[in-house]
Amino acid sequence: MKRIGLPILTGLIILLLVFLHQLSILQEQPDENWSRTVDLGIAAEDSEMFVQNQENQSTVYVSGDPARKAIVNENLDVITENVSYSIPEGYSFYMDEEQALFKKGDALIYSKQGEEKTIVDGIEGMNASDNGILAWSKHQLYFVSPEGTILSEKELSPYIKNTVLTEDGKALLYVQTESMNQFLTLEQGEDPELIYESIISTGELFNNLQAINLNDGLAFTYTAVATRQGTRVLNTYYGERATGEEADVHLIKITNAETGDSFSQPNYFTLTKVNNAPHLVFSANGEISPKREVISIYEATKQKGEWVASRRSTSEELSIRPIPVSDNAMIWMDKEKSGFVFHGASTSQNVIDQSNTTDGEDLKTALFYTFTAIVGMFAMLAFSFGFLILPAVVLMYLYFANTTAIEQDKKWVEWTIILLCVGSQMLFLPSILDGPFQYLAPNYLTFEGAAYVWPIIIFLASFMISRLGQDQEWTILQRTSYQLGLNLGIVIFLLGPYIL
Repeated sequence: MKRIGLPILTGLIILLLVFLHQLSILQEQPDENWSRTVDLGIAAEDSEMFVQNQENQSTVYVSGDPARKAIVNENLDVITENVSYSIPEGYSFYMDEEQALFKKGDALIYSKQGEEKTIVDGIEGMNASDNGILAWSKHQLYFVSPEGTILSEKELSPYIKNTVLTEDGKALLYVQTESMNQFLTLEQGEDPELIYESIISTGELFNNLQAINLNDGLAFTYTAVATRQGTRVLNTYYGERATGEEADVHLIKITNAETGDSFSQPNYFTLTKVNNAPHLVFSANGEISPKREVISIYEATKQKGEWVASRRSTSEELSIRPIPVSDNAMIWMDKEKSGFVFHGASTSQNVIDQSNTTDGEDLKTALFYTFTAIVGMFAMLAFSFGFLILPAVVLMYLYFANTTAIEQDKKWVEWTIILLCVGSQMLFLPSILDGPFQYLAPNYLTFEGAAYVWPIIIFLASFMISRLGQDQEWTILQRTSYQLGLNLGIVIFLLGPYIL
C-alpha cells in the first residue's frame, strides 16, 4: 500500500502548492495602496451613464426602462433605486432627482413627473455633464439648462461633430470644415475662438471628447478612430492650451509602471484632475497574471513630462468606462455575458481587507488554472524521457558487460543509474527552465542556480520516499525503477506546470 500511497500523496502535495500559487496570483493587489476589484452588484444593459460627482461620492444614473440610480462612496458602499424615467439606450442624457433630459430620435426631450415635452427638434447629438448640457445639429449649438430651457444658441458655419462643456461654462467644440478638423472654444454670447486644427484624414473619426480647466488654461483629449489595411486603429491625443494661445496637442504615449512597456491602443479615456494636475483613467490590454492578459482599468499621471500608469482593476472581464469617485476610489463597467456589471476599487483599508478575503470564486478560478497546468506537465513528461537516455545506455551496457553485478544486486549499480539521471537533469534543466519558467514559476523555484539545486533536492526527496515505500524483497532493478519513477514524477509535477 505504501509503495502506491506515498507517490500519490507526494503528487497531491505538489498539486496543492501549484493551487496555492495560482490562488496567491489571483489575490494580488494591482497596487499596494489599492484594493482588488469589488463587485458593486449594479447591472446595466447599456454602457451609457450620467454621473454627478459630489465630495467623496458619485451618483450614477443608468439608462433603461426604468432608469436606475446608484450612489457610490469611496468605501464602495452602494445605495440603488429605480427612477421613474424611461431613458433610451445608446445616447448621452442628463438626470437628477426631479427631471431628465435625453435624445429620442432627433428630438431633445425634457421629462418631469411622467410628462415629456420636446425642447428642440432636429438635433444630432447631446452631451451632459456636471457642468451643464449641450445639444447640437449640423450648424447650431444649444446651451440648455437642467430645467429644459434653451439658455442660448449659436449658429456656426463649420459642421459640428462633438462638443463638451467645461467647468467655467465654455463649450469646447470639435468641428469640420471642407479640409480641416478644428477645435474651438465658445462662451455664451461670444464668437468662437480657434485653438487647434489638423488636416482631415479620409476615414478617420474623432470621438470621446473630454475637457478640464487648469489654472493656466484648458486641457482636453479626443480619440481618433480609423481603419488601416483592414485593422482598426485607435489613437488618443492630449492637448493643453494656455489662455490666449494655440493648443499644444500630442499623441498620448503611456508607460505601464508594472512592465515598463508602452500601452498599445488604450481606449475609453476619462480626463480628470487631482490637485489641479491632469489625470487619465482608461482601459488597455495588460497582464493580470504571468499567463493572462485582459482589458483592465489603469490610472495615469504625468511624471517628469511622461505619462505613467498603474493598474486599478483585477477582474478577468473586459473593463471599460472608468469613472473616478474621488481621489481614493473609482468605478467602471465589466462586460460580462449577461451585459454590463459595475465594479470598483478603493484605497480604503476596509475595502482592501474585504477584497483580499478568499471566496468561492477565487477557489474555483485557482482550481481551474491548476488543472490547465497539466498541459505543462505533459511537456515536461516528454523532456523527462531525455533524462533517462544516459542511464538506459549504461544499464544496457551492464546487462551485456557485467551481468553479475546486476544479478548480485550490487549497490553501486543502483547509485550509478540514479546519479546519471540526476546529472542529466542538471545538464538539461537550465535550458528547459529558461524563458517562460522564470516569470511563470513561484520565487522558490526561480532563485539563482535553481536548475542545479532542485535536482539534488528532488533526488534526496525521492530517495527518502523510495526507502519508505519499497519492498525489501525487490531486486535492484525494481528499487532503481521505483526511485527513478518517483524522481521523474516529482520533476514533472513540481516544474512542469510552469514551462509553458
